[in-house]
Parts: sequence; structure tokens; C-alpha cells
Amino acid sequence: MRFSRDATRLGYLLVLAGVVALGAGCGDPNAGDGEPVAQTSEAIFGNDQTSFDYFVGKGLTAVQAAGIVGNLDQESGDDPTAVQYGGGPGRGVAQWSTGGRWDTDANDNENWYVTTKDGGSGNIWNLNPQLDFIWYELTTFSGYGLANLKAQTTVSGATTAFMTDFEICGTCDATNRINYAQAVYNAYGSVPYAASFVAQSFPYATTTMTMTAGQVIPSYIELKNTGSKTWDSNTKIGTTEPRDRTSAFADATWVAPNRPARVSGTVAPGGTFKFTFDLAAPMTPGLYDEHFGVVEESVAWFSDPGEGGPPDSDLEVKIQVVAAPATTSASSSTASSSSSGSTGSGGSGGSGGSTGSGGSTGSGGSTTSGSTTGAGTTSGTGASGASGHGSSVTTGESSTGGAGTGGGSANESSGCAVATAGHGPTGGSAMWLFGLVLAAGGFARRRGARPS
Repeated sequence: MRFSRDATRLGYLLVLAGVVALGAGCGDPNAGDGEPVAQTSEAIFGNDQTSFDYFVGKGLTAVQAAGIVGNLDQESGDDPTAVQYGGGPGRGVAQWSTGGRWDTDANDNENWYVTTKDGGSGNIWNLNPQLDFIWYELTTFSGYGLANLKAQTTVSGATTAFMTDFEICGTCDATNRINYAQAVYNAYGSVPYAASFVAQSFPYATTTMTMTAGQVIPSYIELKNTGSKTWDSNTKIGTTEPRDRTSAFADATWVAPNRPARVSGTVAPGGTFKFTFDLAAPMTPGLYDEHFGVVEESVAWFSDPGEGGPPDSDLEVKIQVVAAPATTSASSSTASSSSSGSTGSGGSGGSGGSTGSGGSTGSGGSTTSGSTTGAGTTSGTGASGASGHGSSVTTGESSTGGAGTGGGSANESSGCAVATAGHGPTGGSAMWLFGLVLAAGGFARRRGARPS
């Protein structure tokens, strides 16, 4: 009996120790008090997929979303109505503490947020408003570690980051949290289309980039395929906020005004691809906020529910376009000079020909008619400025009682012995014309004196 009473007393002490241990699971970031771990051996809880899809829809990767849900499983079994064991302060899926982040902290408590921003006080015990509050805290207060969470690429890393920065556990069973998260990832993490950020050529949106109107900057966005589907030519960068908007920075390097770039070839899961395109600044100055997402054309945007992100607002560049500097035009006069020189060339050429015809006609006399015609031309241009072109014609008639040939007899010759025509200071056209007149006159006189 004595042994039996001791055994009973020992059993009672063990149970009490177990209850105390259950109350020391996780500390509230404000109060530092203990919160219990979820008391179940299940790997997957009823709300896990809903919670996982919610955070993937916010643009987290499957790994990061699983890390959050693994923590919620450890905290509450992902149950929005959970109250900390033993009447402790923890409430809801994340076990926020009463007197702190559950109902008291200014601008950072679940009751205030849900009541004023997310459906009213009747929803404070509902899953989706609590998930909204988690996202509000992550995106509003940097101390809750969203940047650190987004940097994680493994399930264990994401789980530990959320546990440390958001849950801020006093004594945490990290191994159990990671196991829960891995089970969630195995069940829901194999999303078809997902990408994680690697690098970009332009500044992050926290820094505004300046461009001059009309300036063109070659750019790129590099992403890693974290989904289960292979990327192909239908995998493209697309404009977002809103989706498919026409970008003012598109040029001929873009696939379309709302599609900066596409995959060339294929990219298997785990591979990376650099999407290259130009940013061509518009001519209108101003501040521009360009957002991009990833789309499998005619299938899904990577930010759609059930896909792996990134969200439509994640890939961003802010650009200040300034007017191009005014151009100054300077007029210059060009003096031109033209010089001409005279060169002289001269040439002479002469051709002469003589024809003589004679005939005799007797009727009481003999008449001989002979003519000599010579023509010569001389043309020249020289420094002296003299040029000439002339012709000479000699016409004569003789009556000697016989027939003769030749240039006419000297005593019977009349007419134009030489007539020259030329261009230049020495005579020219006037003398040539004058010669013709004299020749005609002589010929007329001879014919008028002819005997009957």
C-alpha cells in the first residue's frame, strides 16, 4: 500500500509537470510569456491548404508559405478559435497574446484590425481575417521579418525566419515546426508555375531611376523557375498594375507593348533565365511607376491563386523622366571663293579645194569661164584673245577665146579674192559680209558688160 501511495503521488507530480511544460511553448513578442505547442501528431491540419494558398497568393514562394503554415500548425493546429492551453493569453492561429497583439497594442492588434478594417468584430475568430492580420503585420512593421522571410529558399530557413521574427518564441520546438512545414510543402508546394527573383539591371523601387526623354537603356530581369512546369516561349514578362497595360517604355525589343520579353528555348525547374528588353523613355517628362509580373500565356499568371508568384506588384521600377537639354545652334558662315583661270588653246585648220571648169561656147566668140574656190578655216582661242574663222572664195571669169581651167586669168579676175569671217578683234563677220557684197557686185558688173 505504501508503494502504491508513493506511485500515485509520483504520477500526480508527472502530470503536473506535463501541464507546466505545455504552457511554455512559445513566448509572445510583447509579454514574453509562454505559449503552448499544438497537441496533435497530425502532419496536416484542416486549414493548412487554405492558409498556404493565401500566402502564395500574396506572392510568397511555396517554400515561404509552407514556413508560415508550419509555425501556425505548431502554435494552434492552424485553428482560428484556439485558446492557449491552461487559460494562457494566446489566441487565434498565431496565438497572439491578450493584453498585447490580440486586443491591446495600438495599431497592432487583431481585434482592432478586424473590427475596423476587415469585416467587423464578429469576424475576429475567423480564419481569413486572422490571415489578413498576419499579412498586415508583416507588411506594416519591418521588425516582423518579411524581408528576411522573402530571402529564404528552403523550408527550414523560411520556418526558422518566421519563428524568430514573427512568433518570437521564448522556448520553441523548431524541429517540430520544420516537420510541419515540410509536410505542408510536400502536400501543396508543387505549384505548376512559380518564379523567384534573382537579379535585375535597374535599381529597386526604393530608388527612383532618372532617364532623359528619348533615352534608351538596355535592361533585364533574371528569375529562377521554382515551379514544377518547364518554361517555354509562352513564359513571358507582362505588364501589371493593371495587368496587360500598355507601357510607355516599350520599343521594338519588346514582344508587345504589354510584354517586355519572353523565354527563348526552355527553362527546366530549378533553372534561371534572364529576360532582356529595353527601357525606352517617353518624350513626356514625369514620374512613372512600372510594374511587371510573369505569365504563362493563355494559361495562368504566376501570381494567380494556386501558383507560386511573384505577385503583380513585386517586380517594379520607378523612373523619373526629365526633359532633354535644350540644344544650341551656332551659325557659321563659310566663305567660298571661286576662281577661274583662262587657258588658251589655239588651233588652226585650213582646207582648201580648187575646182576648175571651163567650157567654150563659140558663137562668134569664145568664152571661158573658170572658177577657183578655196575655203580655209582657222579657229583659235588663246591668251591674246584672237580667234578667227574665215573662208575665202575666188570667182573669176575670163574671155580669152579659149577654154581654160584654173583660178581665172589675172586680167579677167574679179570678185572676192579673200573674204574672212571670224570672231575676235581683227574683223570677223562684218568683213566676211562685206566681201560677199563686193563679190556679188563684181559678178553683176561682169555679166552686165557681157557682149550680146
